[in-house]
Amino acid sequence: MAKVGNYVQRDYHKTFSTKRQSTWSDYNKAWNGRRQASSQKMQQLRNLASTFATINTQAAQTNTLFVMQNQGRLGGYANQTAAMARINVLV
Repeated sequence: MAKVGNYVQRDYHKTFSTKRQSTWSDYNKAWNGRRQASSQKMQQLRNLASTFATINTQAAQTNTLFVMQNQGRLGGYANQTAAMARINVLV
């Protein structure tokens, strides 16, 4: 396996050292793998944040709809269509 660090030839532990010399391509492949793994983790984090934002928006809309539908007969929003027309939808 390629060494990951500041120097491509770094190998301090001779007991567990590899038999072949590391090359720059090994070094680059190792860092490319780490970058790809990091990119995948960041994408998962963005997906999770997007899911939370969607849930928050839906909960706010549902709460607004519930409040508007339950204002009583004197309220200005007698049906679901009128209540939904008053909800701000953030896209």
